[in-house]
Amino acid sequence: MNQTMDVGTFIFASIRNKPGRNLATAFCFAFIAANIFSAQVLMAGSAAGVERGLTRMGADQLVVPIEYMASFPASGSGNTVAIVRVDPSPFRFNASIMDSLGKVTGISGMSPQLYVTTLDLPEFSSSPVEIFGIDPLRDFTIQPWLRQPLNKPLGPDEIIVGDGINGEISSGISLNNHVYTIVGRLDPTQSASDQTLFLRLDDAYTFATAGRIGFPPQPQISRGDINAVLVRDSAGEDPHSVETRIRRSLSSSSAPKSGAVIGQHFALDPVSREMQDIPAILNIISVLVVIAALPLIALIAAMVAQERQREIGLLKSMGAKKKDIFFIVIAESLVLAATGGIAGVGASFAALFLLNMLGILNSALLVSFQMPASPDIGMMAGLALFVVIAIGTLSSLWPAYRSSTMNPYDAIRNE
Repeated sequence: MNQTMDVGTFIFASIRNKPGRNLATAFCFAFIAANIFSAQVLMAGSAAGVERGLTRMGADQLVVPIEYMASFPASGSGNTVAIVRVDPSPFRFNASIMDSLGKVTGISGMSPQLYVTTLDLPEFSSSPVEIFGIDPLRDFTIQPWLRQPLNKPLGPDEIIVGDGINGEISSGISLNNHVYTIVGRLDPTQSASDQTLFLRLDDAYTFATAGRIGFPPQPQISRGDINAVLVRDSAGEDPHSVETRIRRSLSSSSAPKSGAVIGQHFALDPVSREMQDIPAILNIISVLVVIAALPLIALIAAMVAQERQREIGLLKSMGAKKKDIFFIVIAESLVLAATGGIAGVGASFAALFLLNMLGILNSALLVSFQMPASPDIGMMAGLALFVVIAIGTLSSLWPAYRSSTMNPYDAIRNE
């Protein structure tokens, strides 16, 4: 009875025939794939964590009423605290001051804030709760602290709560007999923002008017009043130069009311530039791994081809063509590369996921690591598999060519 064996069956039978050798080869591919995949994930996660941290460093400048400086001397020119939220203050000026600030060169963003009042809400917090109004479309200091980004801009009767405020997302908080819906929660800031509720400015004005909130001898809050403007400098601008331009603008006669500037006295740009070098370093490491692995895999493939001379000679003596031998050698290498690559990526992902859950990556990398999104992880896994398959193909080309051109008699005799 004649039995035939297709090429695929022959390839897998050959792999099973030498399990130790093929497992070692697959392990090499797994090691390469794991290194490439983990490097890409660590690079993306660290960069995302650092970028998120940089966005949470607050404003570069804080513009406040001149009276604010007399009441809060610690917020003067020696300020080294990240400017995320203005301190509660009864001193206000009109939001039209931003028209003057908008003419200052070197400013890329402005965010107004309004302190409304402080309430005792024992059902939501054991500490007094401060109410602030923000412009959600201009804000760049509060919303970066959200645990989960909002699906849409903060809307009417919606509220963002600090980490110290009780309440679930989509639940309500009643303030002055009006119910606001919680749509976002901040990560812990270790500051007064943890005990703060943030409304839209329009809702803050409505809330203040309904409650007739004021601070004698200051008048009641009117629409257009704000306590501060948080300023973000343009990329590459010297903060001290921008601060000088803002002071000059505020001292001009066109300014609606005199204001003062509080500058942030630590620079973020050097940190950002240093972090931009990390991807290049990790990419270089990945390239070096690939370069070092290519001759190693080629050597293994050549040794395998040499070991199988008799088998190849018998195949050719039975009528196997050159292209058949060439395909068999290449295909075996591809199967081992794909198997090892999938195993390496899977093991690497499981290890990174576990280390991230335990918080070990944060302490090891000294940054707030963020696991990339699923589509990005899929692309990184695909890249790692593509690289190991390419290595497997390239490294087996010469052994496949030599095997396909081998003389059957010589192959059997040399064995």
